[in-house]
Amino acid sequence: MERSDAAVVLGVSGEVDMLTAEELKAVVVEALDQRPAVVVIDLLGVGFIGSAGLAVLVEAQQRATEHTRLRVVAAGSVTLRPLQITGLDVALEVYPTRAAALNAD
Repeated sequence: MERSDAAVVLGVSGEVDMLTAEELKAVVVEALDQRPAVVVIDLLGVGFIGSAGLAVLVEAQQRATEHTRLRVVAAGSVTLRPLQITGLDVALEVYPTRAAALNAD
C-alpha cells in the first residue's frame, strides 16, 4: 500500500482467485477505512483474476463513500478483458495506467 497526496495506491500482483481474494479484500477495506480522496487498485501485475477477485472490486465500489473514489488500473486480456466481459468496465472507473488513474478528474 502506497500513499501519495490524497490517494492510496494498492499494487496487486500474482493471481486473484478464491484463495487470495480475501487477502485483497482485507487490504482494500483497510485502504477505504483511511477515507482518502482516491483509492487506486492497480491490477497490472496480476496474471489471473477470477470471479472472486471481480467480486472484491464490486464490493470495494459499494464500500467507497462519497468521500472516496475508487479507481482500477487494468489493461490487456488478463485484467481488462474480464472487466469488459462482466460489464464492470462501465460500473467502475477503469484506467490503463497508474498515472492516468492518479491524474484523472
